[in-house]
Amino acid sequence: MSRYAPLLLLVPVVCACSCGPKRPPAASVPVSEPAPGALPPEPLRTGEEEDLMPVRKVPEPIIVAAWAEPKALPPGGGQTQLLVRVQKKGGAAYPGVEVRFRTSTGVLYSKGAILPTDESGRTRDRLTIRETAIITLNAGGTRYRFRVPVGEEAKP
Repeated sequence: MSRYAPLLLLVPVVCACSCGPKRPPAASVPVSEPAPGALPPEPLRTGEEEDLMPVRKVPEPIIVAAWAEPKALPPGGGQTQLLVRVQKKGGAAYPGVEVRFRTSTGVLYSKGAILPTDESGRTRDRLTIRETAIITLNAGGTRYRFRVPVGEEAKP
């Protein structure tokens, strides 16, 4: 028997298939308005969190829409989908843009990894929280923040 035992590594596998529910085509969402239930993003000040969420910057101006579905969670929290749509100026989808999320509380399914946009210019992540969270995202060098309220804070 060898002195060196074989090393077994278990690596989790993430499915990137389209097994989930079908979404409407990107053309059904108006370019000038955020998607239904979208929260208005809050731009970050220049230089804030400059190196904390690095992604490859895009070479042209982009339009970023970001929101949570559902936009608010009941008392005790739960899960919500964080959705991002990236478009070129003029409204064309922008595939391949690197997007990275960070949350003030809770757990991101991506654990903060880079998520590229698909052929429709969209990507998503899942957030599990118990209290109101501030989501920060960096999409191709454009940074935004928005809130996902929980419980009583969720009521208008």
